Amino acid sequence: MTDVAEAPTAPESVAAGAPMSEEEARKLATQWANDQAARLTERAHKSLASKNGQANGGVAPRIGAPTTNLGGPPYVAFDVVATSPITVAGPQLIYPPSKIIPAGSLSFLVAFIYTNPSVGNGWAVPASVQLGARPWRMTVDLTNLTTGTTSRLVQNGVFGSPAATITPVVFSLPTTGPVLGGDPWLVEANVTVYVDIPAQPFAAFATNFYDIDNDPGFPFNPPYLPTVPPETAGYRYDLPNRYLIFS
Repeated sequence: MTDVAEAPTAPESVAAGAPMSEEEARKLATQWANDQAARLTERAHKSLASKNGQANGGVAPRIGAPTTNLGGPPYVAFDVVATSPITVAGPQLIYPPSKIIPAGSLSFLVAFIYTNPSVGNGWAVPASVQLGARPWRMTVDLTNLTTGTTSRLVQNGVFGSPAATITPVVFSLPTTGPVLGGDPWLVEANVTVYVDIPAQPFAAFATNFYDIDNDPGFPFNPPYLPTVPPETAGYRYDLPNRYLIFS
């Protein structure tokens, strides 16, 4: 019940049925992630300028450590937000990227690390400066709610100096899926990130995610029940980031 609002578009040759390599698909996903990071960075700087560096620049995640409350809006030093799956190409893919994924598709999850570039109450040195050249580690913990199994994707990196306001990280999602004719797999993705130095107080998990799909709602409700309203692509707050893989 979804269609895509904004995501990378596969080349016309792929749309016509030609295969796409994983490298080509990752390039598309990475380009999309970099474009979004630039937009988020611009938005964050504009928002921070109007708030004297407080809050997290309207990037939308809200639970990241450290966060200080010393009068005025809270100062969020470090945070992370993720997207719903972005499926670039694959078998049986009859419409553009969605969280309903045909097994064997080339699908990606993008996460964005946020570091506050401004000073604030209790922060004489901006978080982005303090985190310059520091290593970070990000994990995506995948729970298959259908089979009860778990797996983990990991990426490591090092911030520039100073750290970028928004750092995009692209993960390739496993889409092996169930055996042909088997029940679809419902998978939940949880993203965490921390500064990989002992005793450093910088850590966060994605309590919110950006859903790239429009949801037209459910117009066929039984009598006496309210309709499920449509919802456009955007941030989903305090909801699990789930997707379905089918054969």
